[in-house]
Amino acid sequence: MTIRPDRRVPVACALALALGLPAHAQNDDGAGEASSLQSLAPIEVESVRLNTEVLTTPAAVDVTEAQDIQQGRAKAQLDSALNRTPGVYANNGSNFAQNLRISIRGFGARSAFGVRGVRVRVDGIPETLPDGQAQTDSIDLGAVERLEVIRGPFSALYGNATGGVVDITTTTPASGPVDRGELTLGSYGYRRIEAATAHERGDWGYALTASQLDLDGYRENSEVKKQQLTGKLERRVGATGTLRLMTRILDAPDTQDPGGVTLEQARADRRAARDANIAFDSRQYASQQTVGLVYEDQLSDRQSYEANLFYTNRDFIQYLPFEDGGVVAYDRDFFGGGVQTTRFDDLFGHANQLVAGVDVQVQQDARERFDNVAGDKGALGLEEDQQATSVGVFAQNVFSLTRDLELTTGVRYDYLDFDIDDAFVTDTDPDDSGSRTYHELSANAGLSYAWAERQRVYANVANAFESPTFTEFADPAGNGGFNADLEPQKAVQYEIGAKGELGGSARYQISAFWIDVKDELIVFNDDGRRDFFENSGKSRRKGIEAKLEYALTPDLSATAAYTLADYEYREFVDNGGNDYAGNAIPGLPEERLFGELAWRRPGVGYAVADMRYASSFFADNANIARIENAWIFNGRLGKTIPAGNDELTVYLGIDNIFDEMYFDNIRINAFGGRYYEPAPGRTFYTGLAYEL
Repeated sequence: MTIRPDRRVPVACALALALGLPAHAQNDDGAGEASSLQSLAPIEVESVRLNTEVLTTPAAVDVTEAQDIQQGRAKAQLDSALNRTPGVYANNGSNFAQNLRISIRGFGARSAFGVRGVRVRVDGIPETLPDGQAQTDSIDLGAVERLEVIRGPFSALYGNATGGVVDITTTTPASGPVDRGELTLGSYGYRRIEAATAHERGDWGYALTASQLDLDGYRENSEVKKQQLTGKLERRVGATGTLRLMTRILDAPDTQDPGGVTLEQARADRRAARDANIAFDSRQYASQQTVGLVYEDQLSDRQSYEANLFYTNRDFIQYLPFEDGGVVAYDRDFFGGGVQTTRFDDLFGHANQLVAGVDVQVQQDARERFDNVAGDKGALGLEEDQQATSVGVFAQNVFSLTRDLELTTGVRYDYLDFDIDDAFVTDTDPDDSGSRTYHELSANAGLSYAWAERQRVYANVANAFESPTFTEFADPAGNGGFNADLEPQKAVQYEIGAKGELGGSARYQISAFWIDVKDELIVFNDDGRRDFFENSGKSRRKGIEAKLEYALTPDLSATAAYTLADYEYREFVDNGGNDYAGNAIPGLPEERLFGELAWRRPGVGYAVADMRYASSFFADNANIARIENAWIFNGRLGKTIPAGNDELTVYLGIDNIFDEMYFDNIRINAFGGRYYEPAPGRTFYTGLAYEL
């Protein structure tokens, strides 16, 4: 792959940081003993469907724990927790109306709204809909205690997605006893109040986190009001069973959208909104309620099972910055369930673990579009009933070929049915009803070899598919219905990697991947109104990802994560006849670096400094509009003050310490060059957390 000249500095920094960390930490007397992490506890993961250690998994899997997610943070959006993972690029953290954009290995960057190409799960319940889209606004960062990220096309695990999986665990009763209140105040009118409790009492347990967020916003027309509730109620059943009831509630009555601007407008006034967004009062309202039920138990010493049921209702209305059809409203029901069983056996004298199951999900959207008359709802222009049904049958197996060599295989069949019933038919607007059905088979295979104690190398091959969403199905030549020319995108990945532990005080991972994609879904906008989508012919992603976590002393640790990748169109002639073969896929910096130095002493306090770098990239398919690279530095520190049996922690944080002028979001292929959403400048926040 080609490394442009502007990459030499960050590459050198990454190598220096990685190579400059010694193999062993020294204690105060200079002896070469390992730090307090010399007995590293194995990290178990469940996002791969099998309960296994992250070290033995033949795939790129990363885990982020609670202190790196929450400690001393403003807890606004998930991007702060996700961007420490190599291969992951999460942006748009300051425009709540457009939702967080998450890209894994280049998949998901095209999303104009919400998350695409990435499966999102919360406490075992899907947040991603059958049509492949997800929103993260209902996920309260203050309630998240663990993030697992699988990088790469693994539809054999969860179905419809080509980028990977983000598996989130919120506070559990076992996290307690906890009774905490927290208040955070910051720049640009940031105010957040949180109350949390978690306890186990006999066979019962509960965890509850409630928060309220108010933000005036860095840019004009970017105010946010948001209330959230995350709760769990658990009951032990018999000797081995657990019944878990979960709920998440979101009420976001007023989330404004400042919109994208041209580069000239951004340079003139970074805090200004797009004039049309002001004129049409661009904003959104969202209300969501999710309830889930999960039951886990043992059938025998060798076999377990898990069953889940869930229901989500989302009521949503958005005012876009144009008149004709500029108000989008829907009432959504999303429900389903699944069951899986896991069995441990000896097969031909070798250990074998098999999981098999079925997932069934239904999405029903009652969708309307109205004219936007200067911020008010006007005439009805579209009325549709949309239903997507997904049924997936899967199996994953881990077979120990030898004591040191494991073979992991998986297969999944997905049935997806999309139906649109057009209820808005006039003399000038014909019936746009239609349906599409897909039958998709996905598979993966991987080998993991222990070449030394706590050292592994691995290789895998996997494929994945990604269907268009209902929004992406919209026909550019009509008012709704299906774009009959739009096809699902398909991806095949080849990956090799290594992971392990060094001296009992460090963990490392490195992977190299090659992904070929056919019929990639591409966004375009040729009239300044809504986005539409088309397929490119072929594209390719290839790159290297690395991460090192090291404990220099019992209190001081360092983390470095690095990504270098090429994302390229191989064959692509758009609807206008433009040939973009050989161009970089827009919206994706090819080089990223994260570094962190953290001092933590329980009962005393903490101080954390981190930085992230993103290289330059393009905003359009033609590769004309280049986004400059950016270095962002952040810091936070906290002091714990004993208060009898209680604790008070006072903390202070600074984001974008050096007031870097960069763009938090890029609207890919936006009409009129309005690609740019400026990020906040230097931002301060301070908080108090009182724990009983």
